[in-house]
Amino acid sequence: MKKTLALLMILFLLVGSFISAAGSKEAGVLKFNLAHVGAPVSPQQTAAKIFADKVAEKSNGAIEIVIHDSGTLGSEAELQEGVRSGTIDIAIAGTFSHVIPWAGVFETPMLYRNIDHFVNAFSGDLGKELIAEFEKSAGIHPIFIVPHGGFRYITANKAIRKPQDMVGLKLRNPEVPSFTAMAEAVRAIPIPLDFNELYIALERGTVEAQHNPVGHVIGQSFYEVQSHLSLVPWGISPHIVSMSDKAWKKLTSEQQKILLEAGLETAREYPPIGQQEEQAQLKELEPKMTIIPASEVDLAAFNDVLANEGLPRLKRAYGDIGAYWIEAIMGVK
Repeated sequence: MKKTLALLMILFLLVGSFISAAGSKEAGVLKFNLAHVGAPVSPQQTAAKIFADKVAEKSNGAIEIVIHDSGTLGSEAELQEGVRSGTIDIAIAGTFSHVIPWAGVFETPMLYRNIDHFVNAFSGDLGKELIAEFEKSAGIHPIFIVPHGGFRYITANKAIRKPQDMVGLKLRNPEVPSFTAMAEAVRAIPIPLDFNELYIALERGTVEAQHNPVGHVIGQSFYEVQSHLSLVPWGISPHIVSMSDKAWKKLTSEQQKILLEAGLETAREYPPIGQQEEQAQLKELEPKMTIIPASEVDLAAFNDVLANEGLPRLKRAYGDIGAYWIEAIMGVK
């Protein structure tokens, strides 16, 4: 018994010494948790990694961003609420449209002509205006805005080349009026469903199609339960990278500047990286799915549906402020 107690005491002292050493080694390092719902291979993960590396470099290791992927800290709505309440430090999530309803207009299918149009819209004066509005309306500190990968494309068990191909199609839709308006405009059947439930719903046929960037098609293995990927440019979803007020106040003004600079650089550097990733991912998917190229998509027909049916629905849903932002985005060169 005495020998056992002596051994336990030695182990206790050794463990205590290790913990003390680890604590002193990390003294002065600010750690912040960054959460997103994307898989380890996803647009969110790529953007998060670029941002975390830049923060570490610019702060000389004094600030560490710890990334939590795959929705381990909650759904998008839970992450957004966590940032607003201060239980989550940083989140890469959508546009907070459940808090600021008009923010859903930024998800509008066919709104962005290309990635450059998106970047120009959110990196200039319009982007600054939007970030200031989010800070005031949502009670968060937006750091930067990035596209959710490239365009959202449509997967289904058939080819989608024109709006008529979507008539009657049970299409998984995030609960955002902009997606619903356009789905209804092409006569699809929008079905609200959380992202984490999507694979099983596709497998069981509860929904027949979905739209997401290519990274999610791979990261979530949607190719296992969908046969076709149609490169219909079904919108670009902005992701607002936001920090809680509680976490923001832990930073000095100089450290806040570091995060904002790292965010601005990430916002500029990520989109071309995302495009390169998309091309590589499409190559990876070629043996797994039938890919309908953009050249076979009747883009003019989809744009006609947006102009004639989608936009009027959106303006009715979002009112004057929604119409303002739609027109502002469309007016960006």
